[in-house]
Amino acid sequence: MNENNGNIKFLSAISYIGVLFVIGHFAVEKNNPDLRFHTFQGGTLFVFFSLFYFADFLIYLLLSAIPALQTVVVLLLSVGISVAYVMLMAMGIIYALKFQQRLLPFVGKTAVALRVALDNGFKNK
Repeated sequence: MNENNGNIKFLSAISYIGVLFVIGHFAVEKNNPDLRFHTFQGGTLFVFFSLFYFADFLIYLLLSAIPALQTVVVLLLSVGISVAYVMLMAMGIIYALKFQQRLLPFVGKTAVALRVALDNGFKNK
């Protein structure tokens, strides 16, 4: 039993590190409620920040006519996005290691809504 908790804790923690949330979806313990919570929240976090980085890239392209402004704006946006991502990732890892299902700011409610929608969609079919 203790080894199983260690696996769930490890898989929950790595769910917040980039695309590693996918590992939790294919793990033997994938039906564990703690692991499912952290996997969905980590996946949602990854998708949100991927979209933010893509928006940053689009702003980079749009401001290509004004190189000085482009450098300043894109640098500030990139740093801000990266700092926010690392902070939320660290919070998620800490919660996972403590076996706490706490919602991350800006991401948690969307992750729960997505999980409920997917669960209800599969049960209705």
